[in-house]
Amino acid sequence: MSGSVRVVVVGGGYAGVMAANRVAGSTADRLPVEVTLVDPGAQFTERIRLHRVAAGSRDAAGVDWSRVLHPRVRRLPARALRIDADRRSLTLRGHAPIGFDWLVYAVGSGEPPTPLLSVTNAAAAAGTRRAITRLAPGAAVTVAGTGPTGVELACALAVTRPDLSITVVAPSGPAHPLTDRDAVARRLHRLGITVEHGSVDPETGTVTPRAPGARPRPAAAATIWTAGLAVPSLAADSLLPVDGSGRLVVDATLAVPGHERVLGAGDAVSVTGTAGDHLRASCAIALPMGAHAADTVLARLAGTAPSELDAGYLAQCLDLGAGRGHVQFVHADDAPRRWALSGRAGGWGKEQVCRMTLAWLAGEARTPGSYTWPAGPAVPVG
Repeated sequence: MSGSVRVVVVGGGYAGVMAANRVAGSTADRLPVEVTLVDPGAQFTERIRLHRVAAGSRDAAGVDWSRVLHPRVRRLPARALRIDADRRSLTLRGHAPIGFDWLVYAVGSGEPPTPLLSVTNAAAAAGTRRAITRLAPGAAVTVAGTGPTGVELACALAVTRPDLSITVVAPSGPAHPLTDRDAVARRLHRLGITVEHGSVDPETGTVTPRAPGARPRPAAAATIWTAGLAVPSLAADSLLPVDGSGRLVVDATLAVPGHERVLGAGDAVSVTGTAGDHLRASCAIALPMGAHAADTVLARLAGTAPSELDAGYLAQCLDLGAGRGHVQFVHADDAPRRWALSGRAGGWGKEQVCRMTLAWLAGEARTPGSYTWPAGPAVPVG
């Protein structure tokens, strides 16, 4: 093989950084491989901290790239516009196209587009924080969505701004398997957070209660959207196979059928077959998927057959504010077990998971192959 093997990773989130670190570290002494991480961000973003940024209990969620990225990874601050899988070329905004021999698609996810406030990314969380800071005591705040992000955000707001009137709205209340827990309901009640069955207009913030004869009411002083996930359109724009939600379709080795040199990992990927039946958007799965995508590339470079993804869960965790939390232990397929930690014990457990997530990325940058699955609990995102 003449010259260096070019591995390009698109997306600098949990899956992308893990994939880039593993390829760069594992080939350092064996193969001339150039690893490029394409991401427009000035820093790595701890997305699992963004609810605290929005609430004002944390200044930022950014981490210097040098803390989490292998020194052999070249970071290219750009946004990818199109992947030409046949020509092995990546078109970038504001940069010349770059070629690749292998590409890992790890562009992540966020809330669907809306003019309302959100915590989709660092900029959105900072904007929400500014809006909350301007609210007068007694102002009403609506959080649209009772999934993990919505509940974590509501609790963080109630702790930092107990003078606000906070309502969490969703069609069926806390119907998520993690937030629909008695311990979580008790915490919401103690913080004075109202849970309402209804819908929120994603354009205007108008709330329609789900009750006979109920009429829509005007938007609150601040409405924060946390309902649902959306993925970038890069795969569809590149004419790669996608599912109904726009996620890149990959097989159990995380390769794109018909384009084995393009692999996918993280929230923006749909794994076909039983290997992907239980997977959901979370950094808990993004990490092993990123590692496995890298392992598939390494296997191909070594001339061996790649293995199929076999990843499961250990727990789901919630930050309920002021050092409280809830950790629900689960089976590998994400079905809940009987055991859980709540209160301060749950808060401690959740915080350890958040810290370890960053430590796993940094560890892979220093010691190739140090991250193995299963390594830690699931951390819901979105």
